[in-house]
Amino acid sequence: MTITITGFAVILAGLVLFFASQRRLVQAIIFFAPFSGTAIINFSAYGMSPDVFLFGIYMIWKLLSGEVFERLRVGRDHLHIAILLIAFTVVCIGSLLFNGGMAGIAPIQITQTAYLMFGLSLTVALSFEFTRDGRLEDGVRALRASAMFVSLWGILQVACYYTGIEYPAFLFNNSTSHFADMFDQRAGSFIRIASVAVEPSFLATTLMIFGAFGATLVTIDDTFRLRSWLLPTALTLSVVLASTSTTGYVGLATLLLLLAMRQPGKVAFLGLFCAVALAAVLVLVPEVRDIAYAFTLGKTSSGSYMDRTATVWKAFDLFAQRPWLGWGWGSDYSYSIVSIMLCNTGIIGTGIFALAFGGTLAALRAARSSVVVPGSAKLQSYALAAENALIVYLAQNAVSGFKYVVADFWCFWGLAIAIPSCLAASMSVRATYTTVGAGRGRLPALHGG
Repeated sequence: MTITITGFAVILAGLVLFFASQRRLVQAIIFFAPFSGTAIINFSAYGMSPDVFLFGIYMIWKLLSGEVFERLRVGRDHLHIAILLIAFTVVCIGSLLFNGGMAGIAPIQITQTAYLMFGLSLTVALSFEFTRDGRLEDGVRALRASAMFVSLWGILQVACYYTGIEYPAFLFNNSTSHFADMFDQRAGSFIRIASVAVEPSFLATTLMIFGAFGATLVTIDDTFRLRSWLLPTALTLSVVLASTSTTGYVGLATLLLLLAMRQPGKVAFLGLFCAVALAAVLVLVPEVRDIAYAFTLGKTSSGSYMDRTATVWKAFDLFAQRPWLGWGWGSDYSYSIVSIMLCNTGIIGTGIFALAFGGTLAALRAARSSVVVPGSAKLQSYALAAENALIVYLAQNAVSGFKYVVADFWCFWGLAIAIPSCLAASMSVRATYTTVGAGRGRLPALHGG
């Protein structure tokens, strides 16, 4: 066991926040969620990421303070989604034990199931945390700050490569976990940006969470067209574009399609400008043209594409053998969230997960479609932005595999689940709510009644 240089700083900062500011501790979890290539403590084949340690002491604080037992008023949809996530957890554990009883449990299944349980716990816990006064805004600020830092660190990686300066990988690319050494990749004479992530596709997926969220806000809501939103959003999307990640390009295309459905005029103008600029670069720099082709249209004829597609078909074949509960989480990995879910959790687990994810999208849509009252417009913009970000994430994971080992998605899902509950508390119409740990009552909420 080795504590890294970054580990000393994060552990010290975490302990200070533990005693000084629990709200900042939650922000620290969100900020460090994308740091999949970073370890604070390295074991032989596992690097503990900062968010694991920070979430651990956060839960200790909640238990010691007694806040975990306090009553919370949340939306009915919020509670239903939380119950579905708990049910999904039970199914995953049940599937693992059932299959393990027949053929034994492989060590990788235990570790991968632990990653999944951590993510689900993070989503449920933070979804309730964000319903407290001001915590949702704390989460959004941390999400934006994290995207800014990760993007800037990616630019530093590029600058180090082209200037010949040694890249300080020991700070944020220091994990001994599997694949964590894939941050240093090349595409011809160009460097593929990974920043603090394990490799470029993980970075692109991470950045598109905030990229889609921020781009939606600045597109649909004039009040967000400020430097504090325009600069982080433009920077984030630019790094995704420069990352040479096919996953990132799928996310960008999905985002453009979603925004075009909302603001066709603005998106068409911006798309035309970008298309002209891109065409000029492709004509003037032949190597860029070759790389762009290799990671877009040429991807379907590459060996990597064939290998990844083969994993998907293999997963479907395994699913056909055990369709109801699957083979247990971690039994097989393929490059699509659909095949991963079906193979590992079967129809039952996949159905429950789909209900939870779809329920979140439905709650966000109901929230943004509700009557606008003073104080609700910002949250309604958040609802649409979160809806788009989740759809973009789903599209990316449909073609590149479910990146459940990274906490960024789980943190953001918790934030998205909380938005309708926060909106409910800010509205003047009356509707049903649920008090966690108590009975039923009435609260200004989403559904009139």
